[in-house]
Amino acid sequence: MKPAYQWTDDDDEVAFDAITVGIGGDTAVLEKLGLTVPETVALIYWPDWITQGDKVLSAMEGPYSVPDALERAELLCALWAFERVVVSLQVRSLWRDEWGTLAEFSGYS
Repeated sequence: MKPAYQWTDDDDEVAFDAITVGIGGDTAVLEKLGLTVPETVALIYWPDWITQGDKVLSAMEGPYSVPDALERAELLCALWAFERVVVSLQVRSLWRDEWGTLAEFSGYS
């Protein structure tokens, strides 16, 4: 079974206890123009975090394909003992069901 993710499309919302997978692109504009839409890409980022007395510095990785980004985020979440993986979407319509399930309502809390 694919995981369920809390998500947001609000750029100002931040989860300080999570690895975040940011998904964005120019899909809507390209589709309107009738141009070829490239694969949707994702970045992974996280805040400073203390785990077992060690500090994990905030950073960003990517771009990755979305499935690869979600897999990497889950690995980092377990490795550094973050509480969860969350998704930040540029627009809700970018999400694909094959990547997993999004919570019914937007928001990290």
